[in-house]
Amino acid sequence: MTYQTVDNFVAGLDTRKSPLTSPAGTLTRLVNAVISPGGEIYKRRAFVKVCDLPASSFGLAATESTLYIFGRGVAPVAPVVPGVTIAGLSVPGLAADAIQSDYDVFDGQIYLATYSPSTSQNKHFYGVPMLETGGTGKGQYIRTYQSKVYAVNGKLFNFSAVGDPKNWSTGTGAGFINLSLQDADAEKLTSLEVYYDKLAIFSTESVQVWAVDADPLQNVFVQLLRAAGTLAPRSPLQYGSGDVLFLDSSGIRSLKARDSSNSASVSDIGSPVDPTLQQLFFQYGVPFTSKAISLLEPSIGRFWMIFPTQILALSYFPGPKITAWSQFTLAFTVQHAVTCNGQIFIRDTNNGLYVYGGINGTTYDNCGVEVRLPYLDGKKPGHRKLFQAFDATVSGTWRAAVSYDFNNPDTEDNIGTVTQPTWNAGRFEQQGYDSHFSLRFYNTDDQFASISNCAIHYEMADAEA
Repeated sequence: MTYQTVDNFVAGLDTRKSPLTSPAGTLTRLVNAVISPGGEIYKRRAFVKVCDLPASSFGLAATESTLYIFGRGVAPVAPVVPGVTIAGLSVPGLAADAIQSDYDVFDGQIYLATYSPSTSQNKHFYGVPMLETGGTGKGQYIRTYQSKVYAVNGKLFNFSAVGDPKNWSTGTGAGFINLSLQDADAEKLTSLEVYYDKLAIFSTESVQVWAVDADPLQNVFVQLLRAAGTLAPRSPLQYGSGDVLFLDSSGIRSLKARDSSNSASVSDIGSPVDPTLQQLFFQYGVPFTSKAISLLEPSIGRFWMIFPTQILALSYFPGPKITAWSQFTLAFTVQHAVTCNGQIFIRDTNNGLYVYGGINGTTYDNCGVEVRLPYLDGKKPGHRKLFQAFDATVSGTWRAAVSYDFNNPDTEDNIGTVTQPTWNAGRFEQQGYDSHFSLRFYNTDDQFASISNCAIHYEMADAEA
């Protein structure tokens, strides 16, 4: 008897190729699970609702140890949640529909950018109590870097005074640069992020890299990257040693140093999930995808790109050579997401506050894990086979199934429920006759579960060539 083993899943979700030609180790579906540093499939933790935030409040921001919510002229009463400190801050002079567009932390305190759709006001606030700053009107999206706050607005790249985020006009180092003078594609700036010791400034169609200095006269244009940009202002995020991941119209891309000079190039780190993202663009359009928020999972450093109703997660571990994407589904609609106290907190559009993994960090739920392997063929796609048995190394409870008909990939045969490694416990018998097979696994309980490897046993039905 012959068998084919899938030893690990280091490639994660990869939908670039046909399920018939994708190699072993890739997955055509990986929903509500991640790839571990050992190349195994781990069920994701639960998103646990810990409280309802006041309906009159808005926004969500965080310092290292405190969550903040905001009130228009009145400090909201923050709920008490064990294990995390939540504070309410009053923000003066806001329109009734003003929202948080962005925030950063300057000298341990929140710097808040707001926007009112009805009045088009873009007000900035800083400190405790929160006071309006000279950054008002300078842009909805901001970044703190080297003792200044920076913002983008239209074609202007604005910056505060050195050490004084309240002063954007007369203080030492305050000023602005018209980036469209460097490149015509910079007419609509959208975002900015630290790139090594520089700033990457995004428009919808290009990226400019600038070396910035406390003295504005020393600011230097370094590099222009065309055919790369973002419509999702909260998506650019520094990742790893200095690269910046962001949502481009073509998918998730990275500004990556191409040599020791740190000159930037655009890499296609997100190409395995390009088809998934293109489906999101097609199905929901820019109003959905432009709300993407990027953050790093504190416990293990996974990169998350959070869309309103789902998440794309990157498990990147250079040592074991793992670059693996996966997809999370959500039962709520995300409005803001932050990290605080080593955990991820999300505010939804109904004012619910969720924490990933629960307050204890180890809570799981019946989120519905789906794992689907491509159609494998034992390296003999033209030979039919008699499939006879199945083995796997698992923990937790999984329903195993198999599909033989690649023309009808959603048609499958149930194999049985697996709760432990099967190798020494008698193989799961199955019957099938075809050239290819695709194994599938499903978990629907509220406990941790994992898959380390799997195999299918068969005999050749056709004569060997």
